[in-house]
Amino acid sequence: MAPATLRVALRRDLPRLLVVVIVLTGLRYDVPPADSRDALLSRRLSGLTFNLVNWTLGAASDKIGFELISPQDGLSDAAQVAFVRDFVRLVAETRAAEDEVTRIYLDPAIPDPEAHSVAERAMRDRLRAQLEARRGVAEAILQEQVESVLREEGFALGGQVLPPLRFRMTQLPYVLIVSRRDRIERIDQRELVTGLSVDQADRIERDTERAFDVSAFVTPIGGLGAYPTMLPETDALVFLLATATHEWVHNYLLVRLAPVATGYAEDPVARVINETTATLFERDITPRVLKRFYPDLAWPADGLASLVSDSVAQPAPFDFNREMRITRLRADELLAEGRIEEAEAYMEARRAIFVAAGYGIRRLNQAYFAFYGAYNAEPGGAPTAGRDPIGPAVQALRARSATAGDFLRAIATVRSLADVEAAAPTR
Repeated sequence: MAPATLRVALRRDLPRLLVVVIVLTGLRYDVPPADSRDALLSRRLSGLTFNLVNWTLGAASDKIGFELISPQDGLSDAAQVAFVRDFVRLVAETRAAEDEVTRIYLDPAIPDPEAHSVAERAMRDRLRAQLEARRGVAEAILQEQVESVLREEGFALGGQVLPPLRFRMTQLPYVLIVSRRDRIERIDQRELVTGLSVDQADRIERDTERAFDVSAFVTPIGGLGAYPTMLPETDALVFLLATATHEWVHNYLLVRLAPVATGYAEDPVARVINETTATLFERDITPRVLKRFYPDLAWPADGLASLVSDSVAQPAPFDFNREMRITRLRADELLAEGRIEEAEAYMEARRAIFVAAGYGIRRLNQAYFAFYGAYNAEPGGAPTAGRDPIGPAVQALRARSATAGDFLRAIATVRSLADVEAAAPTR
């Protein structure tokens, strides 16, 4: 094309080209990756998210170093049991000492809490040092005790349970659950830093809800299936053993590349199957560990409570499970009819009833149910799960499985609710 002709063409077409460029640019950046909900939420939570990678690297390094020496091997079974009992007693004493120091610093009648707490802080530090010196051995003993039952269920190769059950007792992170508002469905989850205050949690929830028109819920967790697994520092030995078993199930399914593990983050059906399986499996294994090593400790008749809330003894005639099931079913009905604001007002009104009955539920919303409804291991379905058929189907599979091991191996092969209903457990 001649230069003169090119100049004429550019003068004629340049405005059109500019319009096209502007339109395409607008299309390209209408919802750019940096401004997606995922990226925006990450920005809003900057400085508040838990760095799981760093924690895992540090914990794994410590575990590897400890495995090389294995000091627990020099202890008899009876001595190992005594060591664990002493350790959990020390945990209780350490927590009590820390609480006492905190009480002094909170007391407005004490003008100089530092000077007033010299003895208490010295006691706290001494107990904490003793605890840290014993932590590794106690963890190793408990790991081996649970693994002794897992071996019997066929999860060992050459005597080694795969994956090895490994955990670290530590301060646990909080978790932010994000649900749609128009139905109860988890669409995002973020691990948050440890030690969040109630006002920080409330701020995160409200900020997330305003920014994205979603339902949000921040809660502490009882364990995290990292590797090594994160478990709370607690003197509740039954809870500790059950949670270690529960989290091992998540690791087992992930190592097997089970569809309910690889699809956990995106598929709500996979999530419910996974969590319900882990809960049922812990209920099979933990009583056997207790009977073998701690026969004086009773496994609760109805298993461990699935809900995490600050509650007092249930006052008759208030039936928590019944009332929570009613709440979930009615909320589902309102949401299905498109009455979102009415559903949210209803859940808040119901929350007030639970609080009056002694249950410290801080928020009761779609995200609350999206989180707790995934643990659907109660006969007839968990009260927070509504009419969800997944939990009962997983329970039915366990009922027709000869052993806990057969059940878990069957779950490792399923992809859907239909698969669960059709599964035939085999060794």
